[in-house]
Amino acid sequence: MELANVDLNLLVPLQVLLEEKSVSRAAERMHMSQPALSQSLSRLRRHFNDDLLVRSGNSYVLSPLAVHLSSEIQAASASVTRVFGSQSDFDPASSQREFRIICSDYAASVFGAALSRRIAKYAPSVQLVFEQMEDSVVDNAPESLRDVDGLIVPHGYIKGTAHQELFLDRWVCIADASRHEGATLSEEALGRLPWVVTFNGRTAITLAIRELHTIGIYPHIQVVSRNFLTLADLVVDTNRIAFAPEALARRLAETRPVVVLDPPIEVPDLRNAFWWNAAFDDDPGHVWLRAQMNQVSVPGMRR
Repeated sequence: MELANVDLNLLVPLQVLLEEKSVSRAAERMHMSQPALSQSLSRLRRHFNDDLLVRSGNSYVLSPLAVHLSSEIQAASASVTRVFGSQSDFDPASSQREFRIICSDYAASVFGAALSRRIAKYAPSVQLVFEQMEDSVVDNAPESLRDVDGLIVPHGYIKGTAHQELFLDRWVCIADASRHEGATLSEEALGRLPWVVTFNGRTAITLAIRELHTIGIYPHIQVVSRNFLTLADLVVDTNRIAFAPEALARRLAETRPVVVLDPPIEVPDLRNAFWWNAAFDDDPGHVWLRAQMNQVSVPGMRR
């Protein structure tokens, strides 16, 4: 399809209609009249030859095509916004640019929070959006990074794309304090005790668990979570253990009845880095963002 034949004015109505599943709510959100938005919906239906919104009782649901479109529209909208929002220079004091960063909840909590405070100080109208880590983004980088500003992930997952070092952390174990206070872990315990792990798949595996596999320990996994922040709650009142980055583990121990234990094996440090598609190498705003990242300092972390 030729882009010249597409009315890009329909992009935003399409996104809002798919999100709201209601012409009245979408019109209110867009500050449009309902007849005007209904006209846009009619044009979208003709374009796609599909109803998009299908009545179900007293409400509307998405058609199968609309479900597919809803998974694509956010990235498409962000790409268009990025293209037409590009400028030859970047003024942080006045810019309203949105920076989208994909990372784990651990990285968002300990590094992203500090980064957000720094950016708010120097660029009060800039918006940071932290998005959930998806296996496909990591597996398909750098192509998957064309529509976002970058990805925070440790070394060992991505090769062949631009990156800069952010901070070092180390792996520790956490466990229920009432059952493990004052205890030390042995290699035998690593193989005997049940585990909570973050991510567990072909490529979605933490470097710490990967290290266990290299020495022939295949942990008994009872619980898998996609979130580091849930680890404390998932080990409390059980005999489970979990690997956690130390900067996060110390914070969790301040508010949860967990104890932080040194692992009995050598586990390589977490070398966290920011990775991006080379198309952003010379983007003035992106250059500024990377400079701010270099200035972020977080207690308990090393550069």
